[in-house]
Amino acid sequence: MHASAIKKGCYYLIPGLVFAIILAYVGRFGFLYAGADLQFHASRIFEFYQHIKNGNLIPVISTFSANQMGSIVPTMYPSFPVYIGAVLQFIFPPVTAMYVLMWVQLMTQFSIAKWVSKELGLSLTESTMAAFIYTMATPTLSQVIQQWLFGEVWAMSFMPLVLLGLIRLAKTTTDNVVKLDKKTISLLVIGFTLVILSHVLSFAIVAGYTAIFTLFLLIFRKNRWNVLANLSVAAVITILMSLVFLIPFIIAMLGNTLATPAATELTIWAAPDWHEFVKATFTIAADARFKTNTVGIIAFLAIFGVVLTWRKQDRFTKIATLVSVAVIFSGSSYVWNYLYDTKLGVIQFPHRVFIIAIFLLSVSAILAIRNVIGKRWLQQTIYIGLALFSFAFAVFNIKYGFVDRVNALAVQTDYKSTAKHPVSYAPMANFKVNNDDFENLMGYWNTYGAFDYLPENVDFNKSLQKKAIVQNHELLQTKATSEPNGLTYQAKLAKNTKTTIPMVGYQSLNYEITDQNNHQYQYKINKNKQLVIKTTNHQVSELTVHAKTPVTTYVAWVISLATGAGLIIYIIWDKRRKA
Repeated sequence: MHASAIKKGCYYLIPGLVFAIILAYVGRFGFLYAGADLQFHASRIFEFYQHIKNGNLIPVISTFSANQMGSIVPTMYPSFPVYIGAVLQFIFPPVTAMYVLMWVQLMTQFSIAKWVSKELGLSLTESTMAAFIYTMATPTLSQVIQQWLFGEVWAMSFMPLVLLGLIRLAKTTTDNVVKLDKKTISLLVIGFTLVILSHVLSFAIVAGYTAIFTLFLLIFRKNRWNVLANLSVAAVITILMSLVFLIPFIIAMLGNTLATPAATELTIWAAPDWHEFVKATFTIAADARFKTNTVGIIAFLAIFGVVLTWRKQDRFTKIATLVSVAVIFSGSSYVWNYLYDTKLGVIQFPHRVFIIAIFLLSVSAILAIRNVIGKRWLQQTIYIGLALFSFAFAVFNIKYGFVDRVNALAVQTDYKSTAKHPVSYAPMANFKVNNDDFENLMGYWNTYGAFDYLPENVDFNKSLQKKAIVQNHELLQTKATSEPNGLTYQAKLAKNTKTTIPMVGYQSLNYEITDQNNHQYQYKINKNKQLVIKTTNHQVSELTVHAKTPVTTYVAWVISLATGAGLIIYIIWDKRRKA
């Protein structure tokens, strides 16, 4: 028993060490390097860290990041992985914590894939190898390390749970008995909930594919009512567990006219064609690029391996390969070339669905070898060879596609941005930041994602840019201090004067504005969506503005936590009952 436990532990320890070695290689000089979304998500994590540090568990607006304008970003983006990142900031230095966060995500992705693979019939060794090559695929690592598509990669980690739930659902349609399958429902609920609490568009995509799969079952399978019954129960529980995000998000969308992020135009980054797909898969030259718009070399070769040995493959391997090909095609420009002019065009980067194909093809690669090779020792030798190849290929691409380039071009952000010493920073610019300089990232005005979900048509005037109070059309010298869900402004204010505060206001939120004497002010939101008050005939030198956490948000938290706790208790009770 003891030896067996050690053996099982090694199946996690060895991949964990490999992931740690890769991340240590990337950040070996103690730097965190620019990714497409890194600065944005680093700001989100810093925001939540500061809120928790100051005793507030529910950030409503951004007051420590996103230019300290009171942006509603914390409400509009799912925050489950952000909380994990914020907690790690208490344990490790900031940049180190970000690398630990990447490691935790890779281990989560690996562990879920390993468990799901085992549930699909793979042995302990086979499931470990399938999960490893899936996690080590170049597009997967690129999204974690280079692109820093934070919410997306966490959402992707949970997609195999949804996939397993749908496979189990298909198996419950073989007879005419309508019966709720508890494991199927639990998988769908946990998978869908974690996806939506990580990334909204990923949830929309998975929900869309689930709808297509459900339509297939309703047309071609016998027990349609069983499908609808299980999915309906799973949907209700998922909604209840997701209210913690959905209610604040929906109220904010309905209560305001917001500047939503624009969809990316149709490019190779948005939906690749076959030429770009193949090129990104097999690039091993000096100009290698760490691409996301592919499925990786092993997954790609698995398609041909299964096709060439088609007669020897079992039914599941064949279906998984065909589904993977269909998924790849559905995320290509050949489909999205027409969809980008429709309402579906708001779905950015449809190639993110490739993660489903990567997982299925990683499993298919292992099953294909098992079905063709009869000798176990030879099977395991090939498995190990695939694992070593995936590691070597990933390191090669990381080195030539990312590390060498950023080390040569990245500019260190070793000072805070000021009016006298500004930083010219574009969304895709190269920068590097270490533990000492991490907080400098929060001081840049033009940053990726900082202007998401602001009230529509806001004019970024000097008041907002300088965080300065305005009276009589003049900017006052103002000192702004961040607080959880608020800011304190210190300035010499004139009496009985209309005063514009450098914070945007949202109709869906209630604000509390007080001065140093705790006098509370009524406010309005002007044409530029800034908060405006009128000072009294008393001397005012300090104003504190707080966005109140809505009661509906607290209710949503209670419902979601109670539902989640109930589900966990039921799963544990049911497992013990069957033991």
